[in-house]
Amino acid sequence: MSKDKVISIEELGGPLSMMLRNILLMVPERDQNDVALQRLLAFRLRIDGENATRAYLMRNIRDMIQCRYNGRLYDFLKNDHGSVTCGKPSDNDPPESA
Repeated sequence: MSKDKVISIEELGGPLSMMLRNILLMVPERDQNDVALQRLLAFRLRIDGENATRAYLMRNIRDMIQCRYNGRLYDFLKNDHGSVTCGKPSDNDPPESA
C-alpha cells in the first residue's frame, strides 16, 4: 500500500478536520480517542461526505445499542455486526415452521 493512500489524521486540514471533530461528537465517549475508529471515519468522510458518514454512524450506533454490543465501536463497524447478528436472519437460520 502506498503512503498516499493512508489517511493520516494528523495531516487532515481545513473542513475535513472540522467535520471529523463534529462526527466524533456522535461517538460514545469511551470510543472517541480510538485512532482506528478516527481513521475509519476520516476515510468514510473523504469518500462519502459528511451527511452519508453521519447517517452510517447513526445507523450503526443504533444497531449496536439494540444488539447490546459492549465491544469497541470500531470492531462493530469493521466486522459489520449489525448485518450479521441482532436477530436479523442469516443464511444459516432454519426456516420458520408453519
